[in-house]
Amino acid sequence: MHLRNSILAVIATATALTVVPPGLAQGRRGGTTGAPRGGVPARPSVPGNTREPQTPIDEFETMSPEERQKALNRLPPEQREKLQERLQKFNELPAEQQQALKSLYNRLHQLPPERQEAVRKAVGRFSEQSPQRQQAMREELQNMANLSEQERQGRMGSSEFRKKLSRKEQGIVRDMAPLLPAQ
Repeated sequence: MHLRNSILAVIATATALTVVPPGLAQGRRGGTTGAPRGGVPARPSVPGNTREPQTPIDEFETMSPEERQKALNRLPPEQREKLQERLQKFNELPAEQQQALKSLYNRLHQLPPERQEAVRKAVGRFSEQSPQRQQAMREELQNMANLSEQERQGRMGSSEFRKKLSRKEQGIVRDMAPLLPAQ
């Protein structure tokens, strides 16, 4: 329950989902060459390895300070500064929230590219809303987190959902729903 709430609490700051672009963590400019569809690099196949695939965040964290700086130096100054701020904020989070963000990141990057873009845009639209409206959408996402995909679809088609949220907010919630854990 607490982990689910932590996950949904950080959705409001989900711009941190893209804390480390895949190409940066892998020492490349841009692209995801060598990574499977979705851009999440696969962890080498090791018998008995049931852990989640390593994220670019994990890879970045395992780099030496010199490798990190070299990767950061390849970015334009403004982008590098934003990334460094996000990394600092990420590192200040409790371990549970860091893991929640990594899970969100993995779910995001498992989506087809067009869905990833829709989620990113929805996160941007979410952050532009007033705190009260953000809370209303966050509550709706929290309620849907325990539902199956079919139940979520039913909820988003209900009159209660339409009364509680404006059309714009309904669209934001619909576009952010793929980040919810699969039930």
